Amino acid sequence: MILSQLAVVFVGIVGNHHETVERQLAPTLDKAGVSEVVIPDADLSAIVTHAKSSRALVKKMHVGGVIAGQLLARGRTRTFRVVIYDADGNLSSETESPVSVAGLEKVDLDVLAINVGELTGGARPAKRAPAPTSSSHVDDDVPPGVGSAPAKHDAPARPVALADDGDQVAASPAVEQHAPTSGVGVHVEIGLAVGVVGRVLSTDPNTVKYYSSSPVGTGGLEGAVGVGAKVRISGLFEHTLVMHSDVDSGNATSAIGRYQIAAAYDVVHNDSVQLAPMLGLGARYFAIDTTSTMRTPDEQYTYVLLGGTVTKSLGTRWVLRGLAAFEPVVGGVEPKMATSASRWGFDLGAELEVRATAHVFARATFDYQSFASSWSMVGGMTDAYSSGTVAAGATF
Repeated sequence: MILSQLAVVFVGIVGNHHETVERQLAPTLDKAGVSEVVIPDADLSAIVTHAKSSRALVKKMHVGGVIAGQLLARGRTRTFRVVIYDADGNLSSETESPVSVAGLEKVDLDVLAINVGELTGGARPAKRAPAPTSSSHVDDDVPPGVGSAPAKHDAPARPVALADDGDQVAASPAVEQHAPTSGVGVHVEIGLAVGVVGRVLSTDPNTVKYYSSSPVGTGGLEGAVGVGAKVRISGLFEHTLVMHSDVDSGNATSAIGRYQIAAAYDVVHNDSVQLAPMLGLGARYFAIDTTSTMRTPDEQYTYVLLGGTVTKSLGTRWVLRGLAAFEPVVGGVEPKMATSASRWGFDLGAELEVRATAHVFARATFDYQSFASSWSMVGGMTDAYSSGTVAAGATF
């Protein structure tokens, strides 16, 4: 059956465990006069992800608009994305909302109601079906010229439209035209982190002095901005809280720190797995506050991050994430030698996160970062940093 051009239809939700969200949507869709239809899974996936074929698929349905949803386990949060198309297959709106254990919040349902209402408000006048043959009571008190009205005890008839093949289908009433809305969801995340970090500097003879430290406490900040479903810009800063190094049989104040910013884009993005290449810039540093010449030198590695992350959802609340990156060093501070060193690094990390609510998260992270330096005809050194942190924060 081909639906009338007046009908706005809901074609379903892609993703696991969407029953709660679907029950929440039902009153809003029913109030707007939206019909529910079933389409092939391949067509639903193309429509909800706004694939190249989505416009043709929508136009082929001969409807006044199409609504589809998708539940996404996007790394650090579970979200619900809604796409709405007009009759010509143009994307009218695309919104994302966080999903808690209880489902969507009222404000997100209100936004959906506004977007759906604006789409149904743009419907064209209906082509009426022939009057039904069954008799109905007519209210004699209706003023002349206004038409017949159902009796008080009769249920008001829903407008009926004719499809192109002659079938009768329910249609939404025509109202004043409104301009469609569109938007890209933006989420901001911020958290506080505490943890430990240790350093091991392994050197060749006749280069610089060896150094090793036991794990010391760190504190820091983490933040991120998510743009749409696939783009994420993240940053971090961490610094040792209290640290001392043994220099000339005494203690000298020392510090280990790191700061970094990176952007990632999901090239694989489904309900259970996301794979995202990452590009960024950062710095790792070590410093000792002493004038002694019998000390290991200060170090700073300013590096470009070339890597990626893989994210695996473990149910609706837990997320496991892995990081691997190559980090060529492009600047910073290095020991004074006859020649400059050739320097590069790598980073490996793992992270387990739990989403307590739609807006509150906690995560535990382990990270191993190592830099290699090599001097021509002299030798080299390896500077490794192992860290573990726990963080908690909120998403807005």
